[in-house]
Amino acid sequence: MKKGIIVFCFAMFSIAASAQHFDIRGYGGYNVLQLTSDQGSSLIDNILHNRTVTGRPGYQFGVAVTFGDRFYVQPGFEWVTSSTKVVNKNNVTGTELTDETTLSMFSIPLKVGVRLLDPNDQNIFNIRVFGGFDGAHVTKVNHSESHPDTGELNEDDYSSLIMSADFGMGIDIAFLFVDAGYKLGISPFHTGGDNAKGNSFYANLGVRIGL
Repeated sequence: MKKGIIVFCFAMFSIAASAQHFDIRGYGGYNVLQLTSDQGSSLIDNILHNRTVTGRPGYQFGVAVTFGDRFYVQPGFEWVTSSTKVVNKNNVTGTELTDETTLSMFSIPLKVGVRLLDPNDQNIFNIRVFGGFDGAHVTKVNHSESHPDTGELNEDDYSSLIMSADFGMGIDIAFLFVDAGYKLGISPFHTGGDNAKGNSFYANLGVRIGL
């Protein structure tokens, strides 16, 4: 997998070297993270609890550089905050322990795409379709409530590199653009043998400066 990604990146940057159009993009937006293992159980004070995990709204800010004409390459850098709500329900009393976990991450997305209109003929408005990969690293974990007996996760419990496949579409209007996409987890989200993947929907609004 890693070798294939390296070859893919090299090929995309080779294409970018011959690009005529070039712009810098700054953006912000929101995301919703959902783990594939969204249900389970936990043992708290020797009592079994049913555990459910749901995605909560998060946000991201980033910058990207776009190379290319009809076909383009777009490497970037993002600072991401994602949240999940964890509820542990006591099987005996029905009491619920709720914790909203907020992750701070940085990620490096690499996208390739196609503009449906030729930018040499039309550079004011365009529609794009894109795909690629994203690598993220968790830098900080915050919990809304402290429940030490639940085995709260910290930075060491997350994989050092969380890989996702990234695909979506966008619209360019003058110096503005809108992107919406979906990240499909392709590597484990946690360390320690948990094979859960992190999937997320995101939308961004930004500005672009052509050079």
